[in-house]
Amino acid sequence: MYNTKQKDALLRCLERQKNHSLTVDGVCAALAEAGEPIGRSTVYRRLEELCREGRISRFAPEEGRSVTYRFIGSDCGEDCHFHLICTECGEVAHTHCHELEALFAHMASEHGFAIDERKTMLYGVCQKCRGAR
Repeated sequence: MYNTKQKDALLRCLERQKNHSLTVDGVCAALAEAGEPIGRSTVYRRLEELCREGRISRFAPEEGRSVTYRFIGSDCGEDCHFHLICTECGEVAHTHCHELEALFAHMASEHGFAIDERKTMLYGVCQKCRGAR
């Protein structure tokens, strides 16, 4: 499998799981299930390349949890800046919030720090998981 084919297979895999972020092992399992097995070290290298290219996002959760990756699709454009990630089920919700935009504008004007909205991740527990408690 050539690099382009591997990257395409990885992108298709993550796109099929666009509401979830996957670990490297999760990506490997999903690829194998789809009949497109790629070795773990190759998956890791290609995922990092896709991150550098801005085609997928890399989430580094709190200590003790695995790094995960998520597809960046057209549903995450100008109207969808913020990502809410459930620490229980891993679901990723896309949202646009004027309150957060005001906070980011304040950070830029008052503190000289421009936040990259497309990479803003907020971790918590989704309504479904809170209801299941």
